[in-house]
Amino acid sequence: MKSVQSYFYDFQRFGLTPTKLVARLGGRAEKVPRVLTVTMPKSGTNLLQRILVLHVLLSRAWLPTLGRRNSDIWKDPKALLGSVGAGRIVSTHFDFDMNLARLIKDELQYKILLMIRDPRDAVISDMHYILSWPGHSQKTLFESMASDKERLMTLISGSDVVRPIREQILRFSGWADYAHLIRFEDAVGAGGGGSDDMQRMVVGGIFDYLGISLSDSELEFISANCRSAKTQTFRTGAIRNWERVFDADLSRAFKDQAGDLLVELGYEKSYDW
Repeated sequence: MKSVQSYFYDFQRFGLTPTKLVARLGGRAEKVPRVLTVTMPKSGTNLLQRILVLHVLLSRAWLPTLGRRNSDIWKDPKALLGSVGAGRIVSTHFDFDMNLARLIKDELQYKILLMIRDPRDAVISDMHYILSWPGHSQKTLFESMASDKERLMTLISGSDVVRPIREQILRFSGWADYAHLIRFEDAVGAGGGGSDDMQRMVVGGIFDYLGISLSDSELEFISANCRSAKTQTFRTGAIRNWERVFDADLSRAFKDQAGDLLVELGYEKSYDW
């Protein structure tokens, strides 16, 4: 059962709190852009959303997170995304497609934000999500496995029903040429093992990109409150878990699958980790 705080957050993110309603009814929200966020699953979707919805002028569109699982909803992306109002946020796990990217950025004039996360931490988070989320299509499969190591090896190397991590990364990496890039590790703050100073820089950079001015107090408020267990899929929200979880076998498998992509993404300088 949801807590009172969780219900308040739902009202906040969909723009139903009094301050957000006043801003929208008064026309202030009509002066800010529509925003589309892209994340690989378990790579900071909720963190990025909270950064945005903590601002009075931004709120979530009345849409689920869009991706492969609900492609029927957005089979006509121009019609669906074109109907979204100013100051609304559309959350997606969209595979990169150049025509889709150009439609969203150039024709529909969305501001696009891409958040990436160290894929080694993403597979750990994904494993826990699969095991804990009722009705997940892979829950039974993962529960039948003998150990977390077997589960992580499956997420890294793939199987007949699980995409390998290399394919997962490549589904999203092309968005970097069309979006403002944010690293989860830079945005999570000291509470997640990062830096509060870096977090403030990231939050400020996001709103600069969106063309929305922030007062010092707004910057501090958003930075201090964006990492939160109020979101449904929050587990630890921390960085570098892989260093505690991966053994030599898992590290070797990851290097074989996506060692080059870790270097391209800036998470390693070589295969020597």
